[in-house]
Amino acid sequence: MSLVSIIMPAFNAENWILPAVQSACAQTHEDLEIIVIDDGSTDETADAVSSIQDKRIRLIRQTNAGQSAAANLGLENARGEYIKFLDADDALSPNHIQSQLDALQKDNSKIADCAWGYFVEDWHNASPREESTNRDYEDPLEWLVESLSQNEGMMGGWKWLIPQAVIERAGGWNPKLGLNNDFDFSIRLLLASTGVKWAPDALYAYRKTTTTSLSGSRSRKAMESAYLTTMLGCNQLLARENSERIRRLCANRYQMWLFQFFPEYPDLAQKAEKAVTSLGGSDLSLQGGRALKLLMPTLGWKNIRRMQTFAYRNGWSSILKRKEQARVNELEAR
Repeated sequence: MSLVSIIMPAFNAENWILPAVQSACAQTHEDLEIIVIDDGSTDETADAVSSIQDKRIRLIRQTNAGQSAAANLGLENARGEYIKFLDADDALSPNHIQSQLDALQKDNSKIADCAWGYFVEDWHNASPREESTNRDYEDPLEWLVESLSQNEGMMGGWKWLIPQAVIERAGGWNPKLGLNNDFDFSIRLLLASTGVKWAPDALYAYRKTTTTSLSGSRSRKAMESAYLTTMLGCNQLLARENSERIRRLCANRYQMWLFQFFPEYPDLAQKAEKAVTSLGGSDLSLQGGRALKLLMPTLGWKNIRRMQTFAYRNGWSSILKRKEQARVNELEAR
């Protein structure tokens, strides 16, 4: 039986970490070590973890240094033949690890993918999302192209069961990155592998909240991370295949963040816009409702973004939060 290291960075997660750790302990594959890295929490995260009586749990504390640094500390302490990352507010279905091991069939040059679905309160309510990438890939670049062009581009580091040999080639998490650090990590990981194996019975339950989708991810530091991870990830893709399709994928990725950078962070917007131009342009449009579509031909996206930013600062943020909460409530009711 193969030892699997489940690594869980945690910061101020006392309200939801128990179900996450319990889902790891309840795996049908029992040869596990569950490494929880308490990243300088100021709440009762460590006490919550310590309350679970399971000898496979190892609690390691560090001064707050961010999720990437915490994940790397977990890697340094991992003894398993395989690595699995688990966020402290999410959960694994009981057969998750075994399904991914079965998919790999001891081919330690590949990584195993899994299904995922949103939940709000009870992770058992998560349903797997149908994506075109729910299959095997002999070329990991094709997984990336399809994910970024046809699906939501969800490439969280938690998706993969990773043989030690692959992560040693890919390297760990970039400690300079916070927001969207998975983009850089998963691209390096995929390109260091020889393929992707699909594990149909492995479900990752992803908690959906409103806290990370609005103002919490709009800080200067978060936006700098978004630009850097985009640059690093796209450079990796272009180094593998400098083709029209890859340039367009990367241009669209920069354009996506350009919409977020402008007008609050003009220097980052300028860098992203320059990258879009150098890659041959983007066909990505600013997303919005009926009013935006009517105004776009006349005002252009930059003026619309200025209007949106002004409105957000003057009360529109509360309306957006209510809309986001309504979407979360809809997910919970399904």
